[in-house]
Amino acid sequence: MRKQLCMLGFLLAFGSARVQAQWVNQPVNNPTPDQFNLLISAVDANVAWTTVVGSEDFFTQLFSRTTNGGTTWTTLAIPGLTPNDLVTSIYARNATTAWVTVAADFVGPGRILRTTDGGASWVTQTTASQFAGANSFPTVVRFFDAVNGVALGNPNNGRFEIYTTSNAGETWTAIPAANAPQPQGLEDLVTGVPVVAQAGNSIWVATDEGRMLRSTDRGLTWAVSATGLEYPANVAFRDALNGLALDEDGSYVRTTDGGATWAALNPTGSVRRVGLDNVPGTRTYVSTGFGAYGPGSSYSTDDGQTWITLESTINHALVDFVSPSVGWSGGLLVDADGEVAGGNGMNRYVGITLANNAALASRLGISAFPNPAPDGRFVVRASGLKAATPARVLDGLGRTVRTETWTSPALAPLSLDLSQQPVGVYVLELSTPEGLVRQKLVVR
Repeated sequence: MRKQLCMLGFLLAFGSARVQAQWVNQPVNNPTPDQFNLLISAVDANVAWTTVVGSEDFFTQLFSRTTNGGTTWTTLAIPGLTPNDLVTSIYARNATTAWVTVAADFVGPGRILRTTDGGASWVTQTTASQFAGANSFPTVVRFFDAVNGVALGNPNNGRFEIYTTSNAGETWTAIPAANAPQPQGLEDLVTGVPVVAQAGNSIWVATDEGRMLRSTDRGLTWAVSATGLEYPANVAFRDALNGLALDEDGSYVRTTDGGATWAALNPTGSVRRVGLDNVPGTRTYVSTGFGAYGPGSSYSTDDGQTWITLESTINHALVDFVSPSVGWSGGLLVDADGEVAGGNGMNRYVGITLANNAALASRLGISAFPNPAPDGRFVVRASGLKAATPARVLDGLGRTVRTETWTSPALAPLSLDLSQQPVGVYVLELSTPEGLVRQKLVVR
């Protein structure tokens, strides 16, 4: 009986630790307490860039960057800007190369700038005649590969101002006027938080009248559809056809035809109403929230119909995932009314929930014995895994404690010696040709 009670206590402790360890907070030293990290351009498990905004004066000239998985974040001001210049979006290609869109206090002219040295210096890529209208300024810049990109701004001369590049932004060329969508009335792009999503060569950008601009050819030609949302606040696509969009009041719509048509959703479960992103390579979406909008994070594997809680205590801004095991959200401090009062660094996802692929693990025959292991020594088998496979073991905080390559998984079992590790729960992560799978390991 005593042994059973001890095990029950251990399992309860593990359950609590698992929920709290889904995200780890990473400090960011922004210049003032009211500033926080908003738009995120995450490149991989090590590299991410963000814009920095303030709860009072919203836009700034700042950006933050990490190149070591968020262990350290550096916040810098973009040099050479005028006092009226404000950063409206950011897109990063790697640890050294990124682009920002800049508006001159939203009265034009706007510019696109690029850095190739990690943000130490920036070069203006657009000309004085581009984004120079009274209303048009660049709101979105995105790249489809190292050289092909698109930039969008508010209407100018009766059409949304759109440029493409095929040389990494060295030159930007206006798309043919006939290809650029026309606004309805005073319609603009959503600018406070640009609502944009990408999948392959397709891109979607929302307007403040609830319409969605969409292109399937890297921004050369465009179509427009009504989403049924009053003011889109976020959009995410898992492939070229399937996506979700979110209104500022928490309403969700779904498309299965690339955004040509949208249908209202009545989601069940713990859906959040601020951040929204697809987990690359999966059918999973993650939603985040804060304060008055409901703190916490949740996920859906059925195209937004049902949502399951990851945790319900962390205040998140926007979110960006690079894999089932790595994603970031902006950390927020909220006041007694649930409104944003300042920043709380960045939150990095380190949980195992989104990477669990039970069907694949079963098909590959992955098992560990004994589990729990009283001495921390495991024998892992995978009869259906034929190729050499990278393997690593993570602790409860997502830190890697062991890495190796399993050379012949179908022929020889993998012997894992965790006897020198503390008692607790660990995760064996296998990067298989069919996707990422994880096996829970318990050292008792």
